[in-house]
Amino acid sequence: MNTMVPMSMGLRSLVAVAFLLLIPVFTFSQKQTDKEDQNIANEIIDMTRKYNGAWDTLDMNEVAKFHSNKSFRYYRHGSLAVGSNEEFRRVAPEWMKETKTLTEIEFNDPIVQVLSKDTAIIGFKGVAKVLLKDGKEELESGAATYVWQKIGKEWKIVNIHESKK
Repeated sequence: MNTMVPMSMGLRSLVAVAFLLLIPVFTFSQKQTDKEDQNIANEIIDMTRKYNGAWDTLDMNEVAKFHSNKSFRYYRHGSLAVGSNEEFRRVAPEWMKETKTLTEIEFNDPIVQVLSKDTAIIGFKGVAKVLLKDGKEELESGAATYVWQKIGKEWKIVNIHESKK
């Protein structure tokens, strides 16, 4: 009897229909992930702007509030400058002692890589105007990379690498 042929054809059809029904589910899931990643990327750009703005205050305790307390590392111009946020709070005021004002004047080409729902990396180029206490004015330009991690409900910087142009 030929009862096997229609049955196998029915099974193949059922598998094909099930596969076609699953494609929109995977597509919807990918669109949700893309949307979530874009929301995180926007949040990281916003937090980076706030962090960079905190430097303009010259209050290194305000700047340090954006850093992770346990795992913070800061690389400046190719070398490890500080290995913890506690060290940053001690050392950074010394870096800034001759600075009268600091103003970010450019924040260019930010690229955010979302690694997970609680880890992202941003790289960008920037220019800052520095007025020293002796009246000398400098423009500093370069590139920076920040690694942000969501700790609890807050984004914190765990690693910075910056280089001067």
